[in-house]
Amino acid sequence: MPAPLRPLWLLNLLTLLGRDQPYQGPPSAHFDGQRFRNLQPTAHKGLRDLLKWQLERPRQAPWIAPPPAPPAAISARVSGDTLHVTYINHATLLLQLHGLNILTDPVWSQRVSPFSFVGPRRHHPPGLSLEQLPPIDLILVSHNHYDHLDLWSLRQLAQRFPAARVVSGLGNGALIGACGFAEVIELDWWQSLPLADGLSLHGVPVQHWSARSRKDTNQTLWLGFVLDSLHGPLLFPGDTGLGPEFQLIRQRFGPLRFAALPIGAYAPRWFMRDHHMNPDDAVQAHRQLQAQTSMAIHFGTFRLTDEGQFDPPRDLALALTEHGVDPQSFRAPVPGEQWAVPALVAQGA
Repeated sequence: MPAPLRPLWLLNLLTLLGRDQPYQGPPSAHFDGQRFRNLQPTAHKGLRDLLKWQLERPRQAPWIAPPPAPPAAISARVSGDTLHVTYINHATLLLQLHGLNILTDPVWSQRVSPFSFVGPRRHHPPGLSLEQLPPIDLILVSHNHYDHLDLWSLRQLAQRFPAARVVSGLGNGALIGACGFAEVIELDWWQSLPLADGLSLHGVPVQHWSARSRKDTNQTLWLGFVLDSLHGPLLFPGDTGLGPEFQLIRQRFGPLRFAALPIGAYAPRWFMRDHHMNPDDAVQAHRQLQAQTSMAIHFGTFRLTDEGQFDPPRDLALALTEHGVDPQSFRAPVPGEQWAVPALVAQGA
């Protein structure tokens, strides 16, 4: 008989106190035996930098709650070369392909915080409720920040879909498993996992960091995911700055069928540049990936940084014009919007 699940408040308290067991594994090119690091070294911002940012923050206009969009009609499953991508909110997507239903970085909580009463709160409802989800087979968690690894949402999903597998980076398995999932798989960068119907999942490097407290910085691995098949590869990077990783992904997998690229949480640039792309960075990533279709994510749901609520999609439009990129190839969706993404067109076809 499985042991009873710990209350979520206790799980959050233990992580805040640094009681989690840090990842223990052999050193590698991006792990020194204690902490992970990016391919391209990035300076971690300390408490002094954080205080400087908070003291110098400009007065911000209040965010509003836009009216909810009508939810898309969700298929139970899709097959063949069909790909449906439904934008739920923030970095939460429903990917439907090859008969599988896949969620990314699921967040349905009202706040992305260890506490239910304080911390960044949401400014619009999710585009799909938990009750509107089809049966979920696979959940991808890119890293352990509160706006990507949300314990309440994972607990709800484990109760609704107990057979779902979860895949995350090295060191995140125990915390995710404590939400009630029977199978949690940890991947390193460039490791792969066969799925179904010729579909394979690959962990890929991105430029970011990890922490749930001041004591566990970079003790677990952050990563993106590539879903690869004969119909073209898909990229979900989670959260990332603009580094060498996109070119490496393009070199390994070829031009992309679809990429979900974060465009928010970028101001002020002196503080955010290394770990969060702004819209101009995201357009550069879109071009480096040679993505046929890109969807903007990670904006407008939670006020995490200093840009205005509607700045990211506005700045994306400007960046697309500056770089001469077709605006139809890289768009910002509204929560609940669903895209039917065509299969990759071979170059020269």
